[in-house]
Amino acid sequence: MGIADLRHDFLELVRIPGPSGFEHQVADVIRKKIQSHVSTVEIDGMGNLLATKEGPEGAPVVALMAHMDEVGMVTTDVRDGFVWFDFVVDINAAVTAGQPVVILTGKGPVPGVVRSPSTHLGQSLNRLWIDAGPRCAQVEPGDPIVFDTTPRWLDDDETLLASRAVDNRQGCAILLETVRRLAEVELDVNVLFAFTVQEEVGCRGARHLAKTVHPKWAISIDTGYGADPDAGPGVGVPLDAGPVIRRFESVKPARGMLMFFADRELVASLRESADDAGIPYGLDVRFALFTDAAGVYDEWSDIKCVSITVPRRNSHSPYEVINLNTMGQVSDLLTVFLRNLKAGN
Repeated sequence: MGIADLRHDFLELVRIPGPSGFEHQVADVIRKKIQSHVSTVEIDGMGNLLATKEGPEGAPVVALMAHMDEVGMVTTDVRDGFVWFDFVVDINAAVTAGQPVVILTGKGPVPGVVRSPSTHLGQSLNRLWIDAGPRCAQVEPGDPIVFDTTPRWLDDDETLLASRAVDNRQGCAILLETVRRLAEVELDVNVLFAFTVQEEVGCRGARHLAKTVHPKWAISIDTGYGADPDAGPGVGVPLDAGPVIRRFESVKPARGMLMFFADRELVASLRESADDAGIPYGLDVRFALFTDAAGVYDEWSDIKCVSITVPRRNSHSPYEVINLNTMGQVSDLLTVFLRNLKAGN
């Protein structure tokens, strides 16, 4: 299948500000796109958008999860005509200097630029602030901040996109594409398309989903390490190498031991589906990171979990880079897998 709709959705979604805890604008757009293709749509108490494609009565639930939040910052102070801030998640300060941002205030979005001392004044990245001009008077401590860069294509075919919020609006776009492909297909299971909140700060939306829905299977669609120049052997994956099925991930004990062991039968079924569809794929194991699958597994380890990732470069930066063809392959894989998934598996 083509990727025209996938491209359109993805470009729209990466332009919407939605840092952790403030994903509602993203959810509003996704709800409008998905509601005609599923049986029910709701927002749960945590803010997750849950769209269900109903199967036979009493059939088990498979949850496909993609988090809506993006990496962000938060206002800590407004003084001397400037906005001071700190990072909510892991962002290298070096990639923020000179970048455009938008501050999401109660009075509306306020554009600004991240600044450091002038090179003529002994420039250092030890001090960063936001210059928002006179509009900084609208800003208050606690206001969230996201990058405000403009998406750009890095190839003539418009398949290689550089943008903020690639992690994980690409996963949201993949789920929307998969919903369309399955709209007229009768399945043997109930499929919950879960657009989750607050993944970047500990998979909080996925944890809530695990407790309230308790699906039989949970599959997280997220980004993984692409072939950055310094990624090293066994870490970076070429952007066009196909989906990556993650068999294990863990954050070290100092950060709470958030982790999962992928269910063996689930991995085997995904591999078989990929082979049937002629989709190239890889396997990986990752430490010092997590996806929503780890949040679900950490909450209820009897839920059969796995994570499927799309390689992307420049993680947690103003310009993450990803290949739309690989995103399309993930949707192909999910479509074949769900067609084959039986309630008794």
